[in-house]
Amino acid sequence: MKKFIIAAIALTTTVFANAQAETTVAKAQTEVADANNPDRVKIKLEELPAAIRKALTEDAFQGWTAKSAYVVKAEKPYYEVELTNTKAELNVVKFNEDGTVIKK
Repeated sequence: MKKFIIAAIALTTTVFANAQAETTVAKAQTEVADANNPDRVKIKLEELPAAIRKALTEDAFQGWTAKSAYVVKAEKPYYEVELTNTKAELNVVKFNEDGTVIKK
């Protein structure tokens, strides 16, 4: 029984450490992307166009929470929204101003 408890604690600790490492790596990648792309400007979630905020409430994004948002000033400007879920996974979705998903 003691071995089982110790194994369970070790497994839990490993899973937690892995989740933390993934979050740290994702954050570092985002910071590098910002430094490499001066046309990518961080904005408040409230500054997203209403169509994008509405799209984020649809079933396709159920279980995901918007973490941060960026406007990318390109030939055709678009918005990037970083989403996280309960497993600490990171997903970046690109939207047109009208709320249409460009890339999931």
